[in-house]
Amino acid sequence: MADMSPIDLLRRYEEHSQELRPLLLGLLAQSPAELARYPFVLAQRDGALPQRVRGPMPGPQGRLYLLVEGDGKCLELSLHQLIAWLMGDRHRRLAIPWFKLVYVLLSAALMLIVGSLVWHGLRELLLLLQGEEQNRLGAFSAIVFLTLALAVFDLGKTILEEEVLLHKDIFRHSTIRRTITRFIAAILIAVSIEGLLLLFKGSLGQSELLWPAVGVMGCAVGLLLALGLYVFLGARAEALLVSASQRPSLRRLPQNQSESRVQGTRAAGS
Repeated sequence: MADMSPIDLLRRYEEHSQELRPLLLGLLAQSPAELARYPFVLAQRDGALPQRVRGPMPGPQGRLYLLVEGDGKCLELSLHQLIAWLMGDRHRRLAIPWFKLVYVLLSAALMLIVGSLVWHGLRELLLLLQGEEQNRLGAFSAIVFLTLALAVFDLGKTILEEEVLLHKDIFRHSTIRRTITRFIAAILIAVSIEGLLLLFKGSLGQSELLWPAVGVMGCAVGLLLALGLYVFLGARAEALLVSASQRPSLRRLPQNQSESRVQGTRAAGS
Protein backbone atom coordinates (compact mmCIF):
# COMPACT_ATOMS: atom_id res chain seq x y z
CA MET A 1 0.00 0.00 0.00
CA ALA A 2 2.93 2.30 -0.42
CA ASP A 3 2.75 5.22 -2.82
CA MET A 4 2.87 4.43 -6.49
CA SER A 5 6.38 4.14 -7.85
CA PRO A 6 7.46 6.39 -10.75
CA ILE A 7 7.30 3.49 -13.19
CA ASP A 8 3.70 2.75 -12.17
CA LEU A 9 2.77 6.40 -12.60
CA LEU A 10 4.34 6.50 -16.05
CA ARG A 11 2.52 3.34 -17.10
CA ARG A 12 -0.81 4.70 -15.92
CA TYR A 13 -0.22 7.97 -17.72
CA GLU A 14 0.78 6.24 -20.96
CA GLU A 15 -2.32 4.05 -20.83
CA HIS A 16 -4.66 7.04 -20.61
CA SER A 17 -2.62 9.78 -22.30
CA GLN A 18 -4.99 10.01 -25.28
CA GLU A 19 -8.02 10.51 -23.04
CA LEU A 20 -6.16 12.84 -20.68
CA ARG A 21 -4.97 15.33 -23.29
CA PRO A 22 -8.38 17.00 -23.98
CA LEU A 23 -9.08 17.06 -20.25
CA LEU A 24 -5.78 18.70 -19.41
CA LEU A 25 -6.06 21.26 -22.19
CA GLY A 26 -9.58 22.04 -21.01
CA LEU A 27 -8.14 23.20 -17.71
CA LEU A 28 -6.67 26.22 -19.50
CA ALA A 29 -10.17 27.66 -19.89
CA GLN A 30 -10.87 27.41 -16.16
CA SER A 31 -10.63 30.40 -13.87
CA PRO A 32 -8.17 30.44 -10.96
CA ALA A 33 -11.03 29.87 -8.51
CA GLU A 34 -12.20 26.81 -10.44
CA LEU A 35 -8.66 25.44 -10.73
CA ALA A 36 -8.28 25.63 -6.96
CA ARG A 37 -10.87 22.86 -6.63
CA TYR A 38 -8.58 20.37 -8.37
CA PRO A 39 -6.07 18.85 -5.92
CA PHE A 40 -3.57 18.01 -8.66
CA VAL A 41 -3.08 21.64 -9.80
CA LEU A 42 0.06 22.80 -8.00
CA ALA A 43 0.66 26.22 -9.55
CA GLN A 44 -0.39 28.48 -12.41
CA ARG A 45 1.61 31.18 -14.12
CA ASP A 46 2.10 32.90 -17.45
CA GLY A 47 3.11 30.63 -20.30
CA ALA A 48 3.28 30.13 -24.05
CA LEU A 49 0.44 30.60 -26.54
CA PRO A 50 0.35 27.22 -28.36
CA GLN A 51 -1.50 24.53 -26.47
CA ARG A 52 0.64 21.59 -25.45
CA VAL A 53 1.22 19.13 -22.63
CA ARG A 54 4.81 18.70 -21.51
CA GLY A 55 6.08 15.91 -19.34
CA PRO A 56 6.07 13.90 -17.25
CA MET A 57 9.12 15.60 -15.77
CA PRO A 58 10.95 15.08 -12.47
CA GLY A 59 10.23 17.61 -9.77
CA PRO A 60 11.17 18.29 -6.17
CA GLN A 61 11.17 15.43 -3.64
CA GLY A 62 11.32 12.88 -6.45
CA ARG A 63 7.81 13.68 -7.69
CA LEU A 64 6.69 13.72 -11.32
CA TYR A 65 4.69 16.58 -12.74
CA LEU A 66 3.15 17.83 -15.99
CA LEU A 67 3.13 21.26 -17.60
CA VAL A 68 0.01 22.29 -19.50
CA GLU A 69 0.63 25.39 -21.62
CA GLY A 70 -1.61 27.44 -23.84
CA ASP A 71 -3.63 30.65 -24.08
CA GLY A 72 -0.89 32.49 -22.23
CA LYS A 73 -1.12 30.18 -19.20
CA CYS A 74 1.07 27.47 -17.74
CA LEU A 75 -0.34 24.98 -15.24
CA GLU A 76 1.88 22.75 -13.14
CA LEU A 77 0.15 19.46 -12.30
CA SER A 78 1.16 16.70 -9.90
CA LEU A 79 1.11 13.44 -11.82
CA HIS A 80 0.70 11.40 -8.63
CA GLN A 81 -2.37 13.35 -7.49
CA LEU A 82 -3.75 13.44 -11.03
CA ILE A 83 -3.68 9.64 -11.34
CA ALA A 84 -5.21 9.25 -7.87
CA TRP A 85 -7.98 11.69 -8.80
CA LEU A 86 -8.70 9.88 -12.06
CA MET A 87 -8.82 6.46 -10.40
CA GLY A 88 -11.18 7.72 -7.67
CA ASP A 89 -8.64 6.59 -5.09
CA ARG A 90 -8.28 9.70 -2.93
CA HIS A 91 -10.59 8.65 -0.09
CA ARG A 92 -9.06 5.19 0.19
CA ARG A 93 -5.60 6.72 0.40
CA LEU A 94 -6.67 8.72 3.45
CA ALA A 95 -7.25 5.45 5.30
CA ILE A 96 -4.01 3.81 4.15
CA PRO A 97 -1.97 4.87 7.25
CA TRP A 98 -4.51 3.12 9.49
CA PHE A 99 -4.42 0.02 7.30
CA LYS A 100 -0.64 0.02 7.49
CA LEU A 101 -0.73 0.30 11.26
CA VAL A 102 -3.00 -2.75 11.55
CA TYR A 103 -0.80 -4.78 9.19
CA VAL A 104 2.34 -3.78 11.11
CA LEU A 105 0.76 -4.90 14.39
CA LEU A 106 -0.30 -8.22 12.86
CA SER A 107 3.17 -8.76 11.42
CA ALA A 108 4.73 -7.97 14.80
CA ALA A 109 2.42 -10.49 16.49
CA LEU A 110 3.40 -13.13 13.95
CA MET A 111 7.08 -12.39 14.56
CA LEU A 112 6.53 -12.94 18.29
CA ILE A 113 5.02 -16.32 17.48
CA VAL A 114 8.05 -17.04 15.30
CA GLY A 115 10.35 -16.23 18.21
CA SER A 116 8.42 -18.59 20.49
CA LEU A 117 8.54 -21.41 17.94
CA VAL A 118 12.27 -20.93 17.35
CA TRP A 119 12.88 -21.01 21.11
CA HIS A 120 11.01 -24.30 21.50
CA GLY A 121 12.78 -25.76 18.48
CA LEU A 122 16.22 -24.83 19.78
CA ARG A 123 15.26 -26.16 23.21
CA GLU A 124 14.32 -29.54 21.74
CA LEU A 125 17.56 -29.55 19.75
CA LEU A 126 19.61 -28.73 22.85
CA LEU A 127 17.96 -31.55 24.81
CA LEU A 128 18.75 -33.92 21.97
CA LEU A 129 22.41 -32.87 21.86
CA GLN A 130 22.75 -33.23 25.63
CA GLY A 131 21.42 -36.78 25.47
CA GLU A 132 18.36 -36.07 27.59
CA GLU A 133 16.08 -36.96 24.69
CA GLN A 134 16.39 -40.72 24.18
CA ASN A 135 13.65 -41.09 21.59
CA ARG A 136 15.10 -41.43 18.09
CA LEU A 137 12.19 -39.36 16.78
CA GLY A 138 13.06 -36.51 19.11
CA ALA A 139 14.81 -34.61 16.33
CA PHE A 140 11.53 -34.32 14.48
CA SER A 141 10.08 -32.22 17.30
CA ALA A 142 12.75 -29.60 16.68
CA ILE A 143 12.14 -29.83 12.93
CA VAL A 144 8.40 -29.33 13.40
CA PHE A 145 8.89 -26.23 15.55
CA LEU A 146 11.47 -24.71 13.20
CA THR A 147 9.40 -25.53 10.12
CA LEU A 148 6.34 -23.86 11.60
CA ALA A 149 8.52 -20.88 12.52
CA LEU A 150 9.72 -20.66 8.92
CA ALA A 151 6.17 -20.80 7.55
CA VAL A 152 4.84 -18.19 10.00
CA PHE A 153 7.84 -15.94 9.35
CA ASP A 154 7.28 -16.17 5.61
CA LEU A 155 3.62 -15.29 6.13
CA GLY A 156 4.44 -12.27 8.30
CA LYS A 157 7.12 -11.10 5.87
CA THR A 158 4.70 -11.41 2.96
CA ILE A 159 2.08 -9.34 4.79
CA LEU A 160 4.65 -6.67 5.64
CA GLU A 161 6.00 -6.48 2.10
CA GLU A 162 2.71 -6.63 0.23
CA GLU A 163 0.64 -4.36 2.44
CA VAL A 164 3.16 -1.93 3.93
CA LEU A 165 6.44 -1.69 2.03
CA LEU A 166 5.44 -2.29 -1.59
CA HIS A 167 2.90 -0.43 -3.68
CA LYS A 168 -0.26 -2.43 -4.26
CA ASP A 169 -2.33 -1.36 -7.25
CA ILE A 170 -5.75 -2.82 -6.51
CA PHE A 171 -6.95 -1.93 -10.01
CA ARG A 172 -4.55 -4.41 -11.65
CA HIS A 173 -5.20 -8.14 -11.75
CA SER A 174 -1.47 -8.85 -11.69
CA THR A 175 -1.14 -7.30 -8.22
CA ILE A 176 -3.89 -9.45 -6.75
CA ARG A 177 -2.46 -12.51 -8.50
CA ARG A 178 0.99 -11.78 -7.05
CA THR A 179 -0.38 -11.46 -3.51
CA ILE A 180 -2.41 -14.67 -3.72
CA THR A 181 0.54 -16.52 -5.24
CA ARG A 182 2.87 -15.51 -2.43
CA PHE A 183 0.39 -16.46 0.29
CA ILE A 184 -0.40 -19.83 -1.27
CA ALA A 185 3.31 -20.49 -1.85
CA ALA A 186 4.02 -19.94 1.85
CA ILE A 187 1.24 -22.36 2.81
CA LEU A 188 2.42 -24.84 0.18
CA ILE A 189 5.95 -24.90 1.58
CA ALA A 190 4.68 -25.56 5.10
CA VAL A 191 2.33 -28.34 3.96
CA SER A 192 5.05 -30.00 1.87
CA ILE A 193 7.55 -30.01 4.73
CA GLU A 194 4.93 -31.39 7.10
CA GLY A 195 4.17 -34.18 4.64
CA LEU A 196 7.86 -35.04 4.36
CA LEU A 197 8.16 -35.18 8.15
CA LEU A 198 5.23 -37.59 8.34
CA LEU A 199 6.85 -39.75 5.67
CA PHE A 200 10.12 -39.82 7.59
CA LYS A 201 8.33 -40.77 10.80
CA GLY A 202 6.45 -43.51 8.98
CA SER A 203 9.65 -44.91 7.50
CA LEU A 204 11.26 -44.99 10.97
CA GLY A 205 8.63 -47.22 12.51
CA GLN A 206 5.38 -45.31 12.90
CA SER A 207 3.67 -47.01 9.99
CA GLU A 208 0.27 -45.57 10.94
CA LEU A 209 1.53 -42.18 9.71
CA LEU A 210 2.22 -43.33 6.15
CA TRP A 211 -1.30 -42.86 4.80
CA PRO A 212 -1.77 -39.46 6.47
CA ALA A 213 1.58 -38.48 4.96
CA VAL A 214 0.40 -39.57 1.52
CA GLY A 215 -2.78 -37.55 2.01
CA VAL A 216 -0.84 -34.44 3.03
CA MET A 217 1.49 -34.75 0.04
CA GLY A 218 -1.52 -35.25 -2.22
CA CYS A 219 -3.03 -32.04 -0.84
CA ALA A 220 0.25 -30.25 -1.54
CA VAL A 221 0.30 -31.51 -5.12
CA GLY A 222 -3.33 -30.50 -5.63
CA LEU A 223 -2.64 -27.06 -4.18
CA LEU A 224 0.35 -26.65 -6.49
CA LEU A 225 -1.67 -27.64 -9.56
CA ALA A 226 -4.50 -25.30 -8.59
CA LEU A 227 -2.03 -22.46 -8.08
CA GLY A 228 -0.44 -23.07 -11.47
CA LEU A 229 -3.85 -23.12 -13.16
CA TYR A 230 -4.85 -19.90 -11.40
CA VAL A 231 -1.65 -18.12 -12.43
CA PHE A 232 -2.01 -19.32 -16.03
CA LEU A 233 -5.65 -18.30 -16.38
CA GLY A 234 -5.06 -15.01 -14.58
CA ALA A 235 -2.18 -14.10 -16.90
CA ARG A 236 -4.27 -14.92 -19.98
CA ALA A 237 -7.21 -12.89 -18.69
CA GLU A 238 -5.01 -9.88 -18.01
CA ALA A 239 -3.42 -10.16 -21.46
CA LEU A 240 -6.88 -10.14 -23.04
CA LEU A 241 -7.89 -7.10 -21.00
CA VAL A 242 -4.74 -5.21 -22.00
CA SER A 243 -5.20 -6.03 -25.68
CA ALA A 244 -8.85 -4.99 -25.50
CA SER A 245 -7.93 -1.66 -23.91
CA GLN A 246 -5.35 -0.98 -26.62
CA ARG A 247 -7.70 -1.61 -29.54
CA PRO A 248 -9.47 1.79 -29.41
CA SER A 249 -6.15 3.65 -29.58
CA LEU A 250 -5.02 1.46 -32.48
CA ARG A 251 -8.27 2.21 -34.29
CA ARG A 252 -7.88 5.94 -33.78
CA LEU A 253 -4.42 5.93 -35.32
CA PRO A 254 -5.46 4.93 -38.88
CA GLN A 255 -8.42 7.30 -38.64
CA ASN A 256 -6.17 10.20 -37.72
CA GLN A 257 -3.80 9.29 -40.54
CA SER A 258 -6.64 9.20 -43.07
CA GLU A 259 -7.92 12.57 -41.85
CA SER A 260 -4.47 14.10 -42.22
CA ARG A 261 -4.21 12.70 -45.75
CA VAL A 262 -7.58 14.18 -46.68
CA GLN A 263 -6.56 17.55 -45.30
CA GLY A 264 -3.27 17.36 -47.19
CA THR A 265 -5.10 16.54 -50.43
CA ARG A 266 -7.48 19.46 -49.95
CA ALA A 267 -4.60 21.80 -49.26
CA ALA A 268 -2.78 20.62 -52.38
CA GLY A 269 -5.91 21.03 -54.50
CA SER A 270 -6.51 24.54 -53.28
